[in-house]
Amino acid sequence: MQFPDKGAEQRHAPVVAPIVAREVDSKELLGSAGQLIIHHEQRRYILRRTKSGKLILNA
Repeated sequence: MQFPDKGAEQRHAPVVAPIVAREVDSKELLGSAGQLIIHHEQRRYILRRTKSGKLILNA
């Protein structure tokens, strides 16, 4: 009787590439207006830059 090689499963496992998040500069995203309107699941969100340079997302 022949037993399966325990290492065989590891040698034939699929190689999965890591998921890398997209990176965008906020100036490019917000433009000269300093805000961006996002539509998500029938809702409207506004991402804006504050006077102090922080980002706020409002529904």
